[in-house]
Amino acid sequence: MAASMDVNLQMDQYHARHPHVAGSSLSSHPNTGHLQHEGANSRLPSQFGIPSQAHHFGHVHDSYVNPASSVQQMLMQQQMQHQRSVSFAPQVYDSNERLVKSLSNHDTSPHSQVNQMHIQMPTHQQISRSLQSNNPSVTPSAQYSPAIEHGSHHSPILKDTYNASNYQMQDQSHVLTHASHLQQPVYPYHSDASRIQNPQATAHSTTELSSPQYPGHHLPMQVNNSASGDNEVPHSGNQHPHMSTAFQTPSAPYVPPVKKRRGRPPIHPTFDVAAGTLSDEDEHTLYGAIRSGRVAPQTVVDDWIEQYKTNREPAMLELIQFFISCSGCKGKVTPEMYSRLSHTDIIRRMTEEFDEESGEYPLIQSSPIWKRFRSNFVEFIQVLIRQCQYSIIYDQCMIDQVISLLTGLTDSQVRAFRHTSTLAAMKMMTALVDVALNVSINRDNTQRQYEAERSKMQNRRASDRLEVLMQRRQELEENMDEVKNMLIYIFKGIFVHRYRDSQAEIRAICMQEIGVWMRRYPAMFLDDSYLKYVGWTLYDRIGDVRLQCLRALQPLYEDPALINNLELFTSRFKSRLVDMTLDKETEVAVQAVKLVSCILKHSDSVLEDKDCENIYELVYCTHRPLAQAAAEFLTLKLFEVDSHAPPTRTRKGKKRSENTPLIRDLVQFFIESELHEHATYLIDSLWDQCQMLRDWEAMLDLLLEEPGRGETAMDANEETSLIEIMVCCVRQAASGESPVGRQAGGHHSHSNTNMQTGGANAQDASGRGRGGGPAGPGSSSVSSTREARALTEERHRMTEAMITALPALLSKYGESPERATNLLAIPTYMEMELYTTGRHERHLDLLLQGVQEIVERHTDPHALLACARVYESLCLDELSIAAKCQTVRGTLLDHLVDLYRDAFLNYFNDQGEEPDQDDEFHIVAALKRINAFYSCHDLSGLDLWDSLIRIAQSGNDASGDVVAQAICCCYHALLWNLKRLQESEMDKTESNKLRRQLNLYMDICIGYLDHSHKRLASESFFSICDLLVVFSRNLCDHMPNLHPPIYVADRDLELKLTNYLEQRVFIDDDDEEEDESAKFESLHERRKQLSSFFKLVVFNMIPVRAAAPLYKYYIRSFNDFGDIMKSTLAKAREHHRVNTARMIAHCLELCYLQVEAASNNHVERGSEGIQAVKELARRLNLSFGLDLIKIRESMVALHLEGIQFCVSRAASTAASGHPPGVPSNLLFLEVVSEFSNKLLRPDKKNISEHIRRVSF
Repeated sequence: MAASMDVNLQMDQYHARHPHVAGSSLSSHPNTGHLQHEGANSRLPSQFGIPSQAHHFGHVHDSYVNPASSVQQMLMQQQMQHQRSVSFAPQVYDSNERLVKSLSNHDTSPHSQVNQMHIQMPTHQQISRSLQSNNPSVTPSAQYSPAIEHGSHHSPILKDTYNASNYQMQDQSHVLTHASHLQQPVYPYHSDASRIQNPQATAHSTTELSSPQYPGHHLPMQVNNSASGDNEVPHSGNQHPHMSTAFQTPSAPYVPPVKKRRGRPPIHPTFDVAAGTLSDEDEHTLYGAIRSGRVAPQTVVDDWIEQYKTNREPAMLELIQFFISCSGCKGKVTPEMYSRLSHTDIIRRMTEEFDEESGEYPLIQSSPIWKRFRSNFVEFIQVLIRQCQYSIIYDQCMIDQVISLLTGLTDSQVRAFRHTSTLAAMKMMTALVDVALNVSINRDNTQRQYEAERSKMQNRRASDRLEVLMQRRQELEENMDEVKNMLIYIFKGIFVHRYRDSQAEIRAICMQEIGVWMRRYPAMFLDDSYLKYVGWTLYDRIGDVRLQCLRALQPLYEDPALINNLELFTSRFKSRLVDMTLDKETEVAVQAVKLVSCILKHSDSVLEDKDCENIYELVYCTHRPLAQAAAEFLTLKLFEVDSHAPPTRTRKGKKRSENTPLIRDLVQFFIESELHEHATYLIDSLWDQCQMLRDWEAMLDLLLEEPGRGETAMDANEETSLIEIMVCCVRQAASGESPVGRQAGGHHSHSNTNMQTGGANAQDASGRGRGGGPAGPGSSSVSSTREARALTEERHRMTEAMITALPALLSKYGESPERATNLLAIPTYMEMELYTTGRHERHLDLLLQGVQEIVERHTDPHALLACARVYESLCLDELSIAAKCQTVRGTLLDHLVDLYRDAFLNYFNDQGEEPDQDDEFHIVAALKRINAFYSCHDLSGLDLWDSLIRIAQSGNDASGDVVAQAICCCYHALLWNLKRLQESEMDKTESNKLRRQLNLYMDICIGYLDHSHKRLASESFFSICDLLVVFSRNLCDHMPNLHPPIYVADRDLELKLTNYLEQRVFIDDDDEEEDESAKFESLHERRKQLSSFFKLVVFNMIPVRAAAPLYKYYIRSFNDFGDIMKSTLAKAREHHRVNTARMIAHCLELCYLQVEAASNNHVERGSEGIQAVKELARRLNLSFGLDLIKIRESMVALHLEGIQFCVSRAASTAASGHPPGVPSNLLFLEVVSEFSNKLLRPDKKNISEHIRRVSF
């Protein structure tokens, strides 16, 4: 209790000595010329806004100076008289004399007289006294100003009526910028906290000690003793008594050495930072214990506290060494350095011994050992403050020295010092915030106890208890003030400078921790004077820093009790928060959308319609977390159930679901978004947010029931959209998988390339399914048993609802091919066994009848393919309904084959008559049905090959549409024949038969590559590319005994394929008469064709060199095909790196020959053609990457290929007997030189020697 009372007495004396500045004036900055304030008696006009790029942040804080009470004024007057009466021994060095004289000559404030009267005070007091009246800020070592455009921010803020806002743009006359170290700013402080000494004065103080026996890092320990009448040496000016670097204290009494206790040592050995090995010098140190991780930080802290209580100075020396070592510095702080040097000098010494060549230090190491070290380091600091919160942090020694050291380290030029100390200081401040909360709780509890005791009757009141509670309350209030002073000091001295550090990691730490402070201690930190730092940093150019800002704000907006304190912040930075929803970093965009959603929950009027529309569109993006966050916002805004709305009924009187209005709103939103082909993206985004998507009854009633009184009937567009949405919901309920092209993470593009092109796994109407298997629940992947069980239950509920309604839906909407196609996708996701277990055989018959009617009614390829897939799902052998469905399917196929044979005979009649339009229509319709069912069912037993191949061969007699359909049917026939050959292990006769069919079919398709009919040429190209993959050499590995048919492309076929792509794919699509949808379909088709060819290159079906002619169009067609071409280069380089480099060289050779031919063999260096070739070389050079060792062989091969091209023509000239002369294509070496920057030095030398050998 005595020690506690001493601390309380010291705090009382400190507050009594704390002066207030008499006035405020402006002085010119000695370096920058900006005007700055001196003094802070009046509130400064803190016009804070978005800082510009023209200068660093000049922070002018709100200074609320509390008027001194009468007791404080009396104590202040007594203390000033006491200071004038004290005589100090002269301990001034030359440098300090010059400093004091310069200050006394330039300072005209009232305090300058006091400074002149006390020239003989001790050195550290001289500097504190002389600095108190000045008002600069010391230049931080590394600062950062976020890139901000002036026009979009400062103008509207300056026009705002909140003239005293913390967020307004500051007038240039009030900007506090970097000042000399001789000036001192008057820092603002919280309205309920006392002033604290400026941190920069202590952080940069290099004053030597007045007496060598006083250790240089301790606080004055003398206190006024009212009993003895001893006088304490007063602190000068407004200096905080425990915030100076050159701390002084009387020499500690001699403490006999403590005998080492038995058992394990308190600290464990460590590893060397750089080498990662055990270091004998670091054994039994704090750093060694935290680094090794063998001892819990709690135990390490307990051992250190025990040492600190026994012998303070060695313990503090070890703690200082701990922070130095954790920064990766190998320097050692000796006891002599600790006792005689200030923290600034110690840091300077350590900086000289720091090895900065490697740039590595513990906090940035990525290995598991160093990640564990970081967590142990943070935990050690937090446990240290927690264990010292009751006594040690108030002893004016430990916490003050640590803060002083960390303040100096954070101002270091060394990144490791700055990073490590900032992390330590911010975590320490977080721990102190917890201490402040505990003190605040105890103070409030004590106050309640005091009031309760005081309210008792006088005869029941315990006077002793009242006195104890009053003393306890006073002690807690003093402790609270003390902790607040520490918090304010760390914030002003470290955070204010490091939140704009040049290193993003440091800025992120500051933003992360300030969010913790605001959440845990809103009474102090949830204020505009602190929120503005988060708002400014929202403009940071590094995504992780912006992300930490949003994460700091998220819990604040989620707490209804704190939302009122954020009104001004929201009004200032709302536009920025909305803009961040479109951030290029997807994680930042996700967090921004979630934050805006929190704002919407509490205040719907803050966001305007244009702000919401930008977020609405994000539900269609390919990045799933961002789409789901946007869906949550959309649900809050549009899809909230109105509990007060009157119920509605159908015409038959059936009550509608409460979700019916929401479903109609969803349909309207889908129509207005004008992305009708991407309902699956919308439903995938909303699935976890909207329960209305699982309300099957509401959707079916809207489609099947007639509208009741007061209801508006849906138009055709709304019905079609609702059917599409319902089918997407069915797919989501059955499979639980994301749509094609939507990834769970990674970078996204709001232009959404994958979504626009339909993705790589899109299936065409012919049922080829290029690049992917059939869609359906079989490809679903779930991550846990619980999710699988929930998925099964959801699918079961969906099936029960759809089994009874599907026949009625097909009957009502089956006339439209588009609606029928969507509805026919539902059975493929249903649980088929429910037809038997649920006694729904009648509904199965109705379904089969409805599908058969659609097959006979429509010729649309998509609708026919959907019907074929329904039969495929119903006829699986493992189903109990398979036999019945297979019988119905067989009857239908026989009917379709009969229709086909009749149409074939009418079209190819023996009388030689020309077929009319009706004949052509019937055979095309029959072939479409055969093709649709051939893609899903084996029709080999129906003997269709001969007639189909005859149609495929009649390209000159039949129309292109007929032949194209036959080409597709023959393609499927070959695949089914190969499948039967693999499964049944037939003899070689069947294998030879298949080989003959394959050769004949490939010859036919190759002949159609240059056909004028676009559809016929396209189907032939697709068939060739696909069959080259299916019947490749790899087939021998699966069927070694049957000698399966193999088809390998020769050089002539390679040239025909590349010529087809050059003529049909790399074309300018500038037809203005063609609408946008047609252009989109054309681009999608061309991308599929290019991908089909490039997969042959990637899988080594054709040599890489064959793709060289296509890369001539790399720059010109980059917007349309750049992603495909880049991916092909990367994949090809993985398999054959050297050949890929030679292919690039060959591509450049082809481009050069074109330029040469266009210029009549006179290529000029500055011509447009040669510059275009060099630009192509530069772009292709970027695809090699930066790993010179990995691409070394490729680069050498490319250069040798280019050199050989240059000298080949000269060699042929010399062989003919003519003088060799200069090679005509020598200029091509300039093109090759674009890759020379990636050659290693030995390779450059070898290539130079090679050029001399081959030159003529």
